[in-house]
Amino acid sequence: MNNDKIRDRGNKKWQGFFMPEHISLLRQIQVENQKIQMPLLDDYQIQEYEEKINYAKKYNCPIEFVVFDNGFIETLIGLIHSFDQLSSQIKIKMDNGEFEYINFGEIMDIRLID
Repeated sequence: MNNDKIRDRGNKKWQGFFMPEHISLLRQIQVENQKIQMPLLDDYQIQEYEEKINYAKKYNCPIEFVVFDNGFIETLIGLIHSFDQLSSQIKIKMDNGEFEYINFGEIMDIRLID
């Protein structure tokens, strides 16, 4: 047997057995495994976040929000435009001039930026 004639294509030869539906399902499972659960906030943290929001609004300083977004963490930085306590929504103005709405219940952390 001549070793020059053996050409092993490695994993390429096995990829032909997967249908596109299987590949998309495997990718979806991989994304689902990377998701996290929303941590619960205690009353002290909620009060601290409200104080930081009020301070940032009063003195017009930038603030960074770490927000839970459907299993993933998103960071938003901007100036607080308004804070509606009845609907628990915060409207922030981003650096690019656009507005974003954040639900207070989705906030994981708040940092004031000096």
